[in-house]
Amino acid sequence: MRLQKYMAHCGAASRRKCEEFIKEGLVKVNDEVVTELGTKIDPNVDRVYLDGKRLTLEGKKVYMILNKPIGVVTSASDEKDRPTVTDLVPDDYRVYPVGRLDIDTTGLVFLTNDGQLANIMMHPRYKIGKKYIVTVDGTPNAHELSLLREGLNIRDLKTSPANVKILKSFKQDSILEIEIFEGQNHQVKRMFDYIGHKVKKLKRISMGEIQLLDLEPGNYRYLSEKEVKYLKGLK
Repeated sequence: MRLQKYMAHCGAASRRKCEEFIKEGLVKVNDEVVTELGTKIDPNVDRVYLDGKRLTLEGKKVYMILNKPIGVVTSASDEKDRPTVTDLVPDDYRVYPVGRLDIDTTGLVFLTNDGQLANIMMHPRYKIGKKYIVTVDGTPNAHELSLLREGLNIRDLKTSPANVKILKSFKQDSILEIEIFEGQNHQVKRMFDYIGHKVKKLKRISMGEIQLLDLEPGNYRYLSEKEVKYLKGLK
């Protein structure tokens, strides 16, 4: 495909205006400035940049995860000018976080420009598990764990039965793994508050079959073909 045609299809400007951008040296293909009109590219292989901003064809779906650090807002923008999850991923594509993590919660945030899939990921009907590692004050006893496993009614929050187990227990606190199937605000914190154990630390490690694994805080990765296939199978 001719470069100026590709740029126009990406919504950069009219084809004639795109030709002007090329002549002015504002366009790069991969890492090289291109000034020759009629240059041909392969949209499936070549990366095209206009004034440093990558151009992509409409409809291209992008799927990635980020290991969100503490202090970062799970949003595409913030009125208080705090750092957001989209600040930590490339701006080649406009992606949005699916669901939210509190500013003091770390771990897996899924980002995409696939709105249909984002709705599926968050809809309780699909029961996509969200797994967390949580540190709480004290150690829940058998009765308290059974309440989480049976499901809770906390005023405006009704939870499905959770999968929960104690990983380690110390004198002052304990570390547990919990899997929930909703995505309400402060849900895990409210669940443990309800059984009398305040959350001290919270990290999300998976959403369905998408796992954080050893991704370092502040880093991101694109999903593998296998992971994308799993997500598309949810539709």
